[in-house]
Amino acid sequence: MILHFPGDQALDKLEEVSYLLKHQQANGLKMDDFLQLEEIHNYNQVAASLQGYIDKIQGPPKKKAGGEGAEGEEGGEAEAAEVGPINNVADIIADQNVYQWAGIGFGEVEAWRIQKSLKQLAKESGAGFIRFFGKINGTEKDYYVAEGSLDAGEEEGEKPASQEPRGQGVNKNVYWVTDSLLEKWTRLPDLSPNDVKAARQIKVLLSGDLERPIFTNPFFFGKEKHYLRAQIARIVHSTTIVPKGLYKVNEENKREIEDFVPEEG
Repeated sequence: MILHFPGDQALDKLEEVSYLLKHQQANGLKMDDFLQLEEIHNYNQVAASLQGYIDKIQGPPKKKAGGEGAEGEEGGEAEAAEVGPINNVADIIADQNVYQWAGIGFGEVEAWRIQKSLKQLAKESGAGFIRFFGKINGTEKDYYVAEGSLDAGEEEGEKPASQEPRGQGVNKNVYWVTDSLLEKWTRLPDLSPNDVKAARQIKVLLSGDLERPIFTNPFFFGKEKHYLRAQIARIVHSTTIVPKGLYKVNEENKREIEDFVPEEG
């Protein structure tokens, strides 16, 4: 048996082990009770998790609609569908290399899973552009957050008069979240001024349940999805850098900004 101890603690640890060995029989102890001689790994749980991931990726077996020709046509359609929205997804795998210089990141496997999930989201949502915003930890589940742009379209339900329409202000971008990269993404609601104002006054731990009611003082008139959307807007506002001379305030609408174009001459 070979024991390795730090140089400044070798003698103390050796005396401790010697004492335990001498008194283990008198105290009814076994060597494994106080001294770990080997490292045992249980890979059953890891293997089960990976197998579940593989099963979800593969999905149920697809039935062939016809012969080889029909299958080839289906393959061609799938290949055609692969082109387009994918070009609108930011390359998180390339960004990962930059993040690693700062000592942060998700690792190669997790980054690959995020990339594939974002591509699927781009196909289903029809977003003009999608990038990975980040990951927010919750007490029960964590949120993966994606940021993108959507056409204004039809607004769901009645909106307050003070709420900015989609594509403008705090609702310029749309955000989706999911607690598993193998599941569907859920689009967060557009943000209202009351949600932002109330989110500044309270502190709540996210649970991972978008439909969870929030009970605080002062009262928050919304659910966790509204609170999460408000906090994302606050994060964006606090971390966005705008170099001087890049934008200017719109003269007709002081709440809007536009590209700054220097006057000629």
